[in-house]
Amino acid sequence: MHRTAIITILLGLAGWPASASCEVIELANGGQLNATPVHDSERAKVNQVELEVGQFGTVIVNKDQIRRVESPQVSEDDYFEQASKFADTTGDQWKLAQWCSQNGLDRCFQRHANRVLHLDPNFAPARHALGYQQRGGKWVSQEEIQRERGYIRYDGRWMTVQEAALVAAREKHQQDLIDWALRLRRWRQQLGKSNAPEVQIDFEQETDPDMVPGLISLLGDETNSSLIELYIRVLGRIDSSRARTFLMENAVFQNNPNHRLLCQREVLRYKDPRMVEFYANMLKSYDNRIVNRTAEILAMLDFPTAIGPLASALQTRHIAQHSSRYTYFYTSAQPDRYFDITGPRASYRSLTLEQFLGRSNNAYDTVWVQNFSVHQALKEICDGEDFGYDPAPWKAWYKKAYAPHSPTIRLSRDQ
Repeated sequence: MHRTAIITILLGLAGWPASASCEVIELANGGQLNATPVHDSERAKVNQVELEVGQFGTVIVNKDQIRRVESPQVSEDDYFEQASKFADTTGDQWKLAQWCSQNGLDRCFQRHANRVLHLDPNFAPARHALGYQQRGGKWVSQEEIQRERGYIRYDGRWMTVQEAALVAAREKHQQDLIDWALRLRRWRQQLGKSNAPEVQIDFEQETDPDMVPGLISLLGDETNSSLIELYIRVLGRIDSSRARTFLMENAVFQNNPNHRLLCQREVLRYKDPRMVEFYANMLKSYDNRIVNRTAEILAMLDFPTAIGPLASALQTRHIAQHSSRYTYFYTSAQPDRYFDITGPRASYRSLTLEQFLGRSNNAYDTVWVQNFSVHQALKEICDGEDFGYDPAPWKAWYKKAYAPHSPTIRLSRDQ
């Protein structure tokens, strides 16, 4: 049988009691599967798991198809031994159903509880256990109740039609992201190997935001400088908040100056006043190199609203050099020919000195530093004005040159 067909059958199976070596795999579609996860699998990818399923051998299943994994409390032999002790009567089948419930055999519980209702449709304990409610003297199932409320069952859960549509849209979007990532990888693998490549992408015309994650991933593995430039140029053209944020961050974070310059170029093409607020937070970094690199890109953007944040960053306090040994600074890493798409550790990206010192158990000496690049940025934005490293005159100059003048207010009709 074809492996795809086997997987389809397995994902549709109702769960039988597991053998002693198996675990109960609860599937996203509501079904159960008795299988043993292969924890050291060499076949399964990052988002997959390999399952050993008895006579079917092993299959690869996406992790999002698995809701949870439970180790059974009893074996298959225990179940059949216990089941053989009970007759096919309402009382005995209900006792067996309760035994299944106590031992974690949910599917078996449902089977025997439903058998009870087949024998005695008005057996209330089984009705309640299976989610039935009485309305007007009639037993109504949980499914009927949910449908009356306007819910539908989608992907193993009850939800409104609108919620189901959103879930479906998210699933489609996720699949589109995966498709783009695979397509980009195949394009790169065949590049230069065929005169008639199977996958063709017109990068100069492509603007689909769904290609952004795949393109960033491809960028991280690229060594060809021309292709690195191409990928960054495409990211700059796509109307995507993720692409813009990626470029804005790497216009500062990138330790390779050529890569940093490529990102800066794309940031300048977009050039939005809201970028000032984004970069103003970086001026508060515990890492002095980040402060000065940020000033450089703010000078290129040339927005007067950056004058205040830059003036406040003319002199900043940082860890003294003799005290910074073994301290993590992303900017101290040597530049690489690869474009580092990861950047600084997440907890350090926007870390201020006060936050750094507050969470450390070590004692650090700190010093005040005059930031040359900040000073240069202010001179460029302020058309050559120079007030040194005192923030007050810079802010006063901005207020005089750019702050709106207060309107004349009449105190009375006669004035």
